[in-house]
Amino acid sequence: MDEKSLLIAKKVIFDSTKMTLTNGDKIIKISESETNLLLAFYRGIYKKEDIINFVWKNRAGCVSESSYYKLINQMRNNFVLVGLNAADIVTRPRIGVSLSLALEPIKKEPTPRCENVRDAGCEKDSQRALTPDVKKISAKIRPLVLTITLLLLTGVAMQFQHAPAQNKHNSSFRMLGNEDDYIFFKMATDKVTFKEVVSAYHT
Repeated sequence: MDEKSLLIAKKVIFDSTKMTLTNGDKIIKISESETNLLLAFYRGIYKKEDIINFVWKNRAGCVSESSYYKLINQMRNNFVLVGLNAADIVTRPRIGVSLSLALEPIKKEPTPRCENVRDAGCEKDSQRALTPDVKKISAKIRPLVLTITLLLLTGVAMQFQHAPAQNKHNSSFRMLGNEDDYIFFKMATDKVTFKEVVSAYHT
């Protein structure tokens, strides 16, 4: 039975660990005896002798009735301070005292699965969900990659086919020299010299 945090009348939070009553911005600090009294109410204890035994435990035989009634009055005053009514703590003549309000545990909202990405099972599910998409994308990209590769290979092959012809054409000429910003060439089979070409150029 969770007794750490209880809700009184669906609006006041009773924290038995911190020994506080909270209603919005109002926070009231209560004593250990008052905390035990509210826990007694929660457990359904209402007879005076049983309440004294529960609240003061081992000191029950040394507790006077005046201490008991003083505790009840203190609790009623704190109820008023936190927005409840003093009359909500009902005295039962010759029997004891009880709480007329609902006192119930605070329900905690369930933690969503995969929160903070710590659930290994969820991580596996996410990976499985992503895998089909990756496969689809790979299937679409593969033909495109093959096409580009074939085009590149074709271009390289054509380049090699033209290379010998160009080399053959270039090997038919020989550069002789530069004169007046003109570059003079001769056929590879000619035996003419650069001086002869320059002399012919100036005549």
